[in-house]
Formats: sequence, structure tokens, C-alpha cells
Amino acid sequence: MRAACFDLDGTLVDTGPLHVRAEHAALAALGIPEPVEDHPATFGHGIMPGMQMLADHYGIQSAQQVFDAYLPAWDALFSDGIAAKPGAYEVLRRFSSMGIPLALVTSGEREYVDKVLARFGWGDLFAHIVTLESVDRLKPDPEPYLLAARLLELRPNQCAGFEDSPSGLASLKAADVFAVYINEIPAPPNMQPDLKLKSLLDFRAEDLASFFTV
Repeated sequence: MRAACFDLDGTLVDTGPLHVRAEHAALAALGIPEPVEDHPATFGHGIMPGMQMLADHYGIQSAQQVFDAYLPAWDALFSDGIAAKPGAYEVLRRFSSMGIPLALVTSGEREYVDKVLARFGWGDLFAHIVTLESVDRLKPDPEPYLLAARLLELRPNQCAGFEDSPSGLASLKAADVFAVYINEIPAPPNMQPDLKLKSLLDFRAEDLASFFTV
């Protein structure tokens, strides 16, 4: 492989817990004090699709109504600070030192992505950035990773993708990108990754040297 594509939320930055807290605050503001037991797992689906999932599940009038309650809670949590996922700095530094091109492939909005990259000083690391605005169809559709491969001027199977969610993993598999799944929980049985890691800390320098060519 000759390039690597990284998801952002949950893979490089630890936004999953903040997202859940912001969802709960939004529901409380809309008169739902406690999430139900089968609360939908919206993380990794993109912000408005996730808001639609909540609206459908809780009988709320619209996704926009959920989003309007979610955004202030998210902004407050974000301003308090978010953390990089363990191993994120080290892995990105290794790729950079080897001169391997990187793309960021996320369902987030560009404005949000730029804020996160600026906070961690990662803005210059990525040759290309694919965001919500770049595509017609978000993950789990393959379009985001197919676009990243085109921007990198490579075939999809010359790229590796790093994802933490089943939605992201499905996108990688459908795009024929080498799928690295980073999650302590096993992957869905119908979507086996090419490499399974509990953490980016487990992606060793020798893995990078054996999988990638400059």
C-alpha cells in the first residue's frame, strides 16, 4: 500500500463520549430526561443522519429540532477540551516520517474538522481532506473512500483506512480499501477487517514498514 486514510472522530480524537453526553443533553432539553434502553448508536453516521435517527426513535418532529438542541451542548463540551486517542500522535508521526501520503476521511463538516486539526496541530499532515460537503453519500457508503483514493491518485486497494465504527468499516470494505479496525469490541461478523487492533498504540513501526511502500 502507498497511502493511508484516517477517520477522525473516535479514531484520532476521543469525541465519542462527548457526543453521547451532548445527545443526552439535547434529549433532556426536548423533554426526554433519560435515554431509552435501545437508544440508537448514532456515532459514525454523520451529524444530520444521526439526528434523524434520534428524531425517528423518540418521535421528535424533525432532525433539525434535535440538532438545534444538540449543538449548544456539543459546543460547550468541545470548548472544555477534547483528547487525542492513545497512539494517534505516534502513528501520524511515523507515517509523516516515512513520507507516506495521508488523507482524512470524515462525516464531519469542514468547519468542525478545521477546528479539530488546528487544536492538535495536524493541519499540515493530510494531503487531502474528505468531509460531509465533499460527497453525496456518507459512510457506510464507499463514496468517501473512493473519493480519497482518487484524490491520492491511487487505486483503492493501494490505500489503507483506519476506522473505529462499523459504519466506517463497512465503507472501507465496500470501497476495497485495506481495512484497519480500531476498537476493543469485535467487528460485526459479516464485516471482518483486514487488521483488527484494540488501539492505535498496537499499530507498531514494523507493521507500517511491512504494509506500506514509499
